[in-house]
Amino acid sequence: MNWGRGLFRLWVIFSAFWIAVLSTIFVVDQHLLEKNATYEVEGRFKEKYEVVAPQNASLEQVVAFAQQNQRTDCSENKRGPWCDFPVKLQMPRKAIDPTMIYAALSIPAGTLLIGAALYWALSGFRRTT
Repeated sequence: MNWGRGLFRLWVIFSAFWIAVLSTIFVVDQHLLEKNATYEVEGRFKEKYEVVAPQNASLEQVVAFAQQNQRTDCSENKRGPWCDFPVKLQMPRKAIDPTMIYAALSIPAGTLLIGAALYWALSGFRRTT
């Protein structure tokens, strides 16, 4: 019976399972698979915006984003037929926190290093005859 080979195979199986579970939790928690919502916002000078935002963004956040990116070609003094057509704006997602990625990869790597060190240390106690 080869304990080293068997334990290494168990490590491969559990590491793949660990990474798959944490990846699923990460994708669900960060809402990475949700479809974006489209909002139509009208500005102060009746200019129109079409804002594509994440599903978890509130209406106040969308309006604030549209106000930050105001059109310069439509104002109180400047008005044209182009102001009736909406400008498309893409609201960015929140930044991805890499903590879950580090946990998904570092725990199997640490387990491999500890297991290899224990195997190396315990192999020194074998009888040589």
